[in-house]
Formats: sequence, C-alpha cells, structure tokens
Amino acid sequence: MCHRFVLITLLFAGRFAPAQNVPFPRRLLIVTQAFLDSAEFRDPPPTIPGDKSQVLVLFRVAEGGAVMDARAEGGSEKARIAALIAVKAWRFAPSIVGDQPVQMQSGAMFDFSSVPVRVHAPAPMSAEQISPVLSNRCYFAISKGDPPPVATCTKEAQSVAKNHSHTTAESIAANDELGVALFRFSKNSSQALEEFNQSIKLVSNGFAAFDGEMGELYWHRAEALRELNRMDQASVDYSLAAKSFVKAADAAPQLASWYRTYMDSVIKQHASMLGSIGKHDDAANLLKTLKQEM
Repeated sequence: MCHRFVLITLLFAGRFAPAQNVPFPRRLLIVTQAFLDSAEFRDPPPTIPGDKSQVLVLFRVAEGGAVMDARAEGGSEKARIAALIAVKAWRFAPSIVGDQPVQMQSGAMFDFSSVPVRVHAPAPMSAEQISPVLSNRCYFAISKGDPPPVATCTKEAQSVAKNHSHTTAESIAANDELGVALFRFSKNSSQALEEFNQSIKLVSNGFAAFDGEMGELYWHRAEALRELNRMDQASVDYSLAAKSFVKAADAAPQLASWYRTYMDSVIKQHASMLGSIGKHDDAANLLKTLKQEM
C-alpha cells in the first residue's frame, strides 16, 4: 500500500506526463585538423605500392566516440577501401556540446603518395559537402518547429531513400527523425510507429554497438506504442531503452551522468504507464530499482 500511495502521489504531481519531447541524436559538422588530431586512436591506412591516390573520407562519429558510418570519394578503389577500413577503426573522445552528447560529422583527406600515408583535414567544406546524403534540415525543423517539421522530414527521408550511396546509419536516422516529427507535431502515433519500426528493423549487429543511439530508438518506439495502447510491447521497449542507456554510460564514462538521466526518465515513463493500467506493484518495483541506482 505504501508503494502504491507513493506512485499515485507522483502521478498526480505530474512527474510522469507522456514524453512528447523525448531526445534524439544531435549531429554537428566539424572539419578541422584539430578535430582529427583529437582522436584517441587514429592509425593511417597502409601504403599501396605505386598508388598516389588522394582520397576524401566523410564520416560520422557516434555519441560515444566510435565511427558509425563513412564514405570515400576519389582515388583508386584499393585506396578508397584502405581509407575506409582505417577510418572505421578510429576512436574519438565523446563530444559534449551544451552538456549534451552529440554526433560529429567530419572529413579527412588521405594522401597515398606519402609514406606513411598522410592524413589531414580537407579544404573548408559546405554542410552539403560534409553530409551530402543526410542533411540537418529535419533535425533543425524539429528543434525549432519551423519550417513545418513533418513536411521537411518526409522530404528528407525520401531523399535519403532515393540516394543509392546512402548508408544504413543514414536511413536509420532519417526514418527515426521522421517518426519523431510525426509523433511530436502531427500526434500521429500510428505513422510514427511505422518509421520507428523501420529504423529498428535496419539495425545491424554493428549499429547495435552504439548503445546511446539504440536507447533513443527504443524510447521513441515505446512512446508511440504507449499512445496506441499497446502496453505490453511498450513495456519491452522501455526496458530495452533503459538497458541501452546503462550500457552507454558504462562504455563512455564522460557521458555517464547524461545517459543515467535518460535512464531515469525512461524508468519513470515506464512506471507511469504501468500505473495507468493498474500494475501498481510493478510500477513501484521499477521506482524502487531507480532509487537503488541513485
């Protein structure tokens, strides 16, 4: 009875209102030598005898610091493959901007005429050049509410899908952001759920290693499922989101406080849902677990 009383008190206090503003990954653009030099691990590719290629690699760094996707332009096929293999093994410190973990989009030039292969920042680039497939238009529309987010994000998702050079991670982001726009601005949970399902369906074992991003994906889908009264499925996704944020906090100590804040919010939303369908003891147990974590 005590646990139920505490839960009901919190519910009436408004602490568990539906989360229309659940977070989603923020992407920033940076192409500087200082950023490349800040890498915690950055080995160049091996030299290729007789190959003097100049290769540009555009890449995206996950919140935790690992390279999550990359594309190569110019040079020979062997040089492009070698440069991509090298970049995908690079590791950066997690980037925090305004106390929020962010993904960083950047680029590096590989000069295979040098021994060892020289790695340096390319000449100044526009946003469209740094991220030629997935732009930030949808992200900014959601953040500012203008231009119309649903129309902007629909166009962005369609553009990514039609681009034959898109990466899986870009498709995941485009579908997820469209889902967030639909959920937040159109209040269309059914269509939002379709986009979240598509994002999670695209997840491979490689992408699943990015726990912070996975936590956000599961959290988004849980909220849509909850609005559609599919409570059992929502409960599974809330649990997966919380576990993902715990893994992300363990993997990136610099971001631990941020991800644990996310985990706290997910657990509270989960408890709120359980309380709303009469599962007060389960909700109380969740809150007890949260208290023990603090």
